[in-house]
Amino acid sequence: MKKIIILISALLFSSFSAFAAEEHASAAIEHAGAALTEGKHGNVGVLAEHATQAVKHAEKAVEVAKGPSKAHLESGVKHLHEAIKLANAGHGAKADQHLETAIEHLKTGNK
Repeated sequence: MKKIIILISALLFSSFSAFAAEEHASAAIEHAGAALTEGKHGNVGVLAEHATQAVKHAEKAVEVAKGPSKAHLESGVKHLHEAIKLANAGHGAKADQHLETAIEHLKTGNK
């Protein structure tokens, strides 16, 4: 009986982990997309704000992700950080490039 309870608990936990990763990755993609839209309009300050929110969600997704998904989410986080750094330095076009790459990685990691 104990083994069954442990098995059920493990299955529920892994299902919840996958759901949590997907939910946070989706939120990260949404914020990164908003950041990219703002960047294309020249609003680097708002770009940085959205990218910062994207990082928070992406990092939470990384915490519970596994395998290749985790690697893509981690790459997405790196590109988001670079986009924020470039936006804060006033380099909107370069920040946009990193956002586009981040979004690709986040989408791939969210499958």
